[in-house]
Amino acid sequence: MKILLVGEFSGVHNNLKMGLKALGHDVKLAADGDGFKKFGYDFRIKPFRFLLFPLNIFYFIVNIKKFVGFDIVQFINPCVLPTYYFYFGIPQLIFKFNKKIVYYVCGTDPAFINSKEKFKYFPFDNTNSSEFPKYHFLFYYYYLWFVEKIDIIIPSMYTYAVGYYTNKKLKGIIPLPGSSKYVLAPSSISKEKIRVLFGISRYDFKGARYILEALEKITEIYGNKVKINIVESLPFLEYNHILESNDILIDQCKTYDYGMNGIFGMEKGLIVLSGNEEESSKYFDLIEIKNPIINIIPDSEQIFNVLERLINLTNEELYKHKIESLTWVKNVHDNYLVSQKFLQQYLLLLE
Repeated sequence: MKILLVGEFSGVHNNLKMGLKALGHDVKLAADGDGFKKFGYDFRIKPFRFLLFPLNIFYFIVNIKKFVGFDIVQFINPCVLPTYYFYFGIPQLIFKFNKKIVYYVCGTDPAFINSKEKFKYFPFDNTNSSEFPKYHFLFYYYYLWFVEKIDIIIPSMYTYAVGYYTNKKLKGIIPLPGSSKYVLAPSSISKEKIRVLFGISRYDFKGARYILEALEKITEIYGNKVKINIVESLPFLEYNHILESNDILIDQCKTYDYGMNGIFGMEKGLIVLSGNEEESSKYFDLIEIKNPIINIIPDSEQIFNVLERLINLTNEELYKHKIESLTWVKNVHDNYLVSQKFLQQYLLLLE
């Protein structure tokens, strides 16, 4: 099967590509590296900056053969193609000259934004935030066309499924694919200090304010027992290396689910604090395996209490929790297993 993956967020499509290729399929990835994270790709979507959009159009037309002739084209988000591409007919060419189009819902889109009232808390609690997506009406027109033309919608987590519940194209959730680069065993707990890592990427979206407030209080009270590591906007390879030298990873606190950051942490055998509300966790079918993600919410006191409880566990208890992280990610997010779930949907679609 020939498969084209379009767009990249935090390694999702890179990991899926590895799994699909391991299953014997011809897979290409069109992306732009996901900003400072610098993920790989086979060819680019828009190599030039916005002000040079005529060059992007010319580039795409010259390279159109790279984007057509596939059995499956899977988008990670409609935003990965600039809106102006639509008005030059580029998405239309992709949809016309490939067999089936899949939307694997990741990141923000209008359906996600419009579902805000269905959650107790939401990544965007302030529409004045610089991170709040301010979609132009031209994008909405493109988005409505996109949702009408795609063949199926596959959510990556509960949060992204909610906005599409009334859409007949909606299929079941398929978990995010990990990198499958697991440690043989989690690192032992340091005799000196428990090591806590927080990587800041999207300050408002992931609730950095609440997390930093909790970490400040933890440092004041338990500075002799804890080492806090805070990093920001690192390339993925550098960040992934840092993961190995920590015990606890704080992912995010304003969503019901955990993301790729949490998955990469579990692959290193870390205890992960992130979103894990009941509505989300019930969608995992491996009920005999304990979901190790510790749920945190946008409340600095709640995050502090979670950290305080962990800090006061014995080293043996902490290490057991790290083992649970590694077990979970191997059984739920292994990219080979996740790719098999995607292939089931692809084959049904092509029948």
